[in-house]
Amino acid sequence: MSTDPVLGAGYTLHRIDLGSDDEGPLQASLIHREPVPGDAPRTGRTPPVLLMHGWSDYVFDRDLMDHLGARGHDVWGLDLRKYGRSILPGQTPTEIDHLSRYDEEIGASLRRIGRSAPPVILAHSAGGLVATLYALRHPGAVRGLALNSPWLEMHLGPGVRKLLEGPVHLMARRLRSRPILPVGDDAYARATHRDLGGDYDYDLELKPPGGHRFPASTLRAMLDGHRRLAAAGPLAAPALVMHSDRTAIASRRGERPLHADTVLDVRSLAAAARRLGPRVRIVPVDGARHDVFLSDPPVRATAIEILDDWLATDLLSAPTMTGTGRTAGPDASETGTS
Repeated sequence: MSTDPVLGAGYTLHRIDLGSDDEGPLQASLIHREPVPGDAPRTGRTPPVLLMHGWSDYVFDRDLMDHLGARGHDVWGLDLRKYGRSILPGQTPTEIDHLSRYDEEIGASLRRIGRSAPPVILAHSAGGLVATLYALRHPGAVRGLALNSPWLEMHLGPGVRKLLEGPVHLMARRLRSRPILPVGDDAYARATHRDLGGDYDYDLELKPPGGHRFPASTLRAMLDGHRRLAAAGPLAAPALVMHSDRTAIASRRGERPLHADTVLDVRSLAAAARRLGPRVRIVPVDGARHDVFLSDPPVRATAIEILDDWLATDLLSAPTMTGTGRTAGPDASETGTS
């Protein structure tokens, strides 16, 4: 364990050894915020919170983590294998063949946090899909899910996903970790990053403008995750789903729609969230971006208020449920490459 080189003093970094794959050794990175004088006391009403990033992303929002810590939550963050702090030389960033493989680092993180106090997982975009599938496979393992624009379904819904599944699976068998999609537009980075005209600071190597190249195997894994999610449910844990009130994809390279989700189709996202059962609170956030916490500061403040309210009300009033819910796929130990 050492000081986290990204967030600095007050945050520690623990490496999780995950063995190896055909690209070499694997690791995940668990970050922990140390309590500071003035934090509210940690009680049963303030469960631990584990942050998980989206695709081509990493855990970096120190201000949000400090806010949650000040309210009495024990705050952690997880960079999955081949993301952010966890990327090793020679690896293809974001590459994965089955989303259930992430169960290994999530499970290791939960054990370190402590089984006596299951955490809320606060997850963004693709991380929201991973966290939801984990919660479905492991009822009772988490106290709840707070999902920030979770990638729960493909653009335009199940029909489009079903049309893509066959061709993407065939291409993934041939391309494997090679890219199936090019680097995207940098408009989102220019709308959010402090050095490019936005309000926030993050590492442009760990979260590159336009994202990494999208590996074929990863896209196949995401589509498979969407299919498994559509066939599963309900969630045993209560959930909050926040997303923008609208989608606006830039029509020309270089455009910057500043007050909408420019990544996901929010209607398909919300429809998939409703299928997770009656314990899901879905909140459209007016003027939010894809990452609601990277919206303009007043919108970010609104999103944090929504999160705080859910943590203090819906989450605490929900009865604990264990051993329920249908499977969302095999355990990581049962998966193999194909």
